[in-house]
Amino acid sequence: MNRTDDITNLFSRFGESLDSYLEFDGDFDYKEKPLALVRPVSEPTAVLANSVENVSFAAAPAKLTVATTHLCATIVEPTQPSHQKIDVVADTVLLNSALEHDAEIQPAKTIPVCAPLRHLLAEVVLERQAEAQARNDEALRQSLPHGRPPKSKARVIALVSAKGGVGKSTLSAALASTLRLDGGQTLAIDLDPQNALQYHFGVDPDVAGMGNASLKGENWNSLLLPGSAGSLLLPYGSLTEDERRTLERYLDNDRYWLARQLARMELSENDVVIFDTPPGRTVYMDQALSVADQVVVITTADAACFVTLDRMEKLLGAPQARAQSSICSYVINQFDASRAFSRDMHEVLKRRLGGQLLGVVSLNHAIGEALAYGRNPFVEPGASQACQDMRMLSDRLEVQLKSASVAEIHAS
Repeated sequence: MNRTDDITNLFSRFGESLDSYLEFDGDFDYKEKPLALVRPVSEPTAVLANSVENVSFAAAPAKLTVATTHLCATIVEPTQPSHQKIDVVADTVLLNSALEHDAEIQPAKTIPVCAPLRHLLAEVVLERQAEAQARNDEALRQSLPHGRPPKSKARVIALVSAKGGVGKSTLSAALASTLRLDGGQTLAIDLDPQNALQYHFGVDPDVAGMGNASLKGENWNSLLLPGSAGSLLLPYGSLTEDERRTLERYLDNDRYWLARQLARMELSENDVVIFDTPPGRTVYMDQALSVADQVVVITTADAACFVTLDRMEKLLGAPQARAQSSICSYVINQFDASRAFSRDMHEVLKRRLGGQLLGVVSLNHAIGEALAYGRNPFVEPGASQACQDMRMLSDRLEVQLKSASVAEIHAS
């Protein structure tokens, strides 16, 4: 049976005749290439997440532009020769009808997804808290008195240090016990939140201090406690963390805060105030420097303190950091003459500080032991070399204070 008979029988079964049959040429020139539905293996792909459909198409020789509405897309630049197929897996993919001659596929580009809701809410809360803090600070500044109060008549000495552990509180207690101007009193005021100065005077640690008095607006005179050798003490006092931060906000917003406190105490020209401050740059140090007639920097003969000298000198020399009439001196404390390195460091510091070196205090462990037993080693007979050094330091400060007082009288 030939081909014609097969076609005739087929048409007869459907009630048609062979006259209805027309045969076309099989070589048809399609205008568009049909899409290939087979995924090629190990070829570069452009992948979009959360997809439900696979589409393959013939890649352009060099360039392709892909646009998508999905949130996250990773596009890998093809490295194979032209006419390779690229797979696209996507929810919605829009392909440009024409290849753009300037657009190139960017390698490994990821569009970030949105942050979780809890993070967005946390940002809102932080912004609200920052705005509330700014309003509170502005209200605080508006409520504070403006202008600098009259300078206190008392002579003010501020003991400062760049680092802790140099014996600053011990020296403050020693000066309060030994330094006295004729007809006046010496007050030791603790500006250090560690509240350690009171232990050098044997004071009950539960007493109220300047912190609580300042928050309540009380005059510091009502809280002065009797100290050794006729001196007076005002401890820092115990504060909660919230109370301490509130107090420090006052200090930070009112540069004349400490000057106002001293002015309210109505001290005389023969009174001496000694401020014990925390180590390092703090709002307490800034306040003490602004009112001090004498600034005494406490250091030790070691490398750790030596490297802080530049920073301390820069701080003390900054404009408006301290009163222009104030005198700045240095004291080497806890000097151990038995060690060669300490002696060498002592010589280095002497050359570095020159005339600003006010004195050297020897190391004596008996001072710490006296503190443990509640004794004041500076008023006991047979004082050690360290106590003698401290008395000599006190005498030099007294001379400087009297000289400054005489200079002010002549200037007025």
